[in-house]
Amino acid sequence: MAETANIADLAVKVSDEIFKKFKWERIPLMDENFTCVKGKKHSKKANHTHPVDVVFKYFDPYLKKDVLLNTDLKSYKKTSISTDSVRTALKSLAHTISCAKVSEEWRGKYVIEETSPYEIRGLLFVYNHDEEYDKSFENNFEGLNIANLPIDKNQIIHILEPTLIRYLYAVINDMNNLYTNDKMPKTNYSFYYPDLQLHKAHGDSKNLPATIETITAPYMIIHFNEVTKYIEETESIKKVAGEGYVIFYNQDGSTHEEFLYLLDTLSRFQILNSNATIDIRVLNPDPSRNINSNFSRAKQKYISAWDFDDYKKAQLERIQFGVVIFTTKKFLSENAGWRVSV
Repeated sequence: MAETANIADLAVKVSDEIFKKFKWERIPLMDENFTCVKGKKHSKKANHTHPVDVVFKYFDPYLKKDVLLNTDLKSYKKTSISTDSVRTALKSLAHTISCAKVSEEWRGKYVIEETSPYEIRGLLFVYNHDEEYDKSFENNFEGLNIANLPIDKNQIIHILEPTLIRYLYAVINDMNNLYTNDKMPKTNYSFYYPDLQLHKAHGDSKNLPATIETITAPYMIIHFNEVTKYIEETESIKKVAGEGYVIFYNQDGSTHEEFLYLLDTLSRFQILNSNATIDIRVLNPDPSRNINSNFSRAKQKYISAWDFDDYKKAQLERIQFGVVIFTTKKFLSENAGWRVSV
């Protein structure tokens, strides 16, 4: 039983470490149940309850409201990830979110600021604790009829599957390395949301979190104004780097067209026009062998489209581009139960 509890705790550890870096807030109350308010529609048992592993919260700058993610944390070994296990988890989570949206008990436990607008969604977090799952997670949906799942109209359930979780963990590892090497701040950074034609970004532009849509996109952009470092000898703060953008890219780079699209996007977002450093960091477990050539070809195509304009060429030459070694931390289940007091 202790080993089973330790394995379950692995998903808690991993999710907490990842989302803290993405500026999500974890509501302190964990591993609670709340009473089902839809009776026999959800269960034939009397006094039925729904489980809540944890609720994460972040502010969505485009929606201008908080997103509350009622999260089901799963820690599975390779052989336990199947169509049946995914179906069971999604069905349970769909019922939970359906009740959470109308439950005063749920709202009393997890909605801290009643005056702030918010939206409740579900998140299925599937962590593979033995690190051996190497299939496409989408295969689990081949025998799954989504239409038969009890998902309400306008109900949203997100899924973070093993491959994506490995990528997110690689991102936070690399962010920590960049901080160690004075390439980005430890906390004074923001995920970047440009003003779009139909959507304007709200909130503090210097401290915006990564939305669920951002972390599941082909790339995410982080912006910071400057990097400072505390010098112990002089007890002073020293500026070690200026304004910058770090772009984490999770595709394999097998075509130049994808990089051409990325460069065009950076231009439309006015990032290329700035004087800030631009660092594109590819984090993919199996990048194309031609990735550097494809990026160079995309730059040439972009400059050609601008009639070889010297200013545009100088903009592109400022970009740092490279493939980052894809590393993740493996948590051992036998060590997961250890607690350290500070």
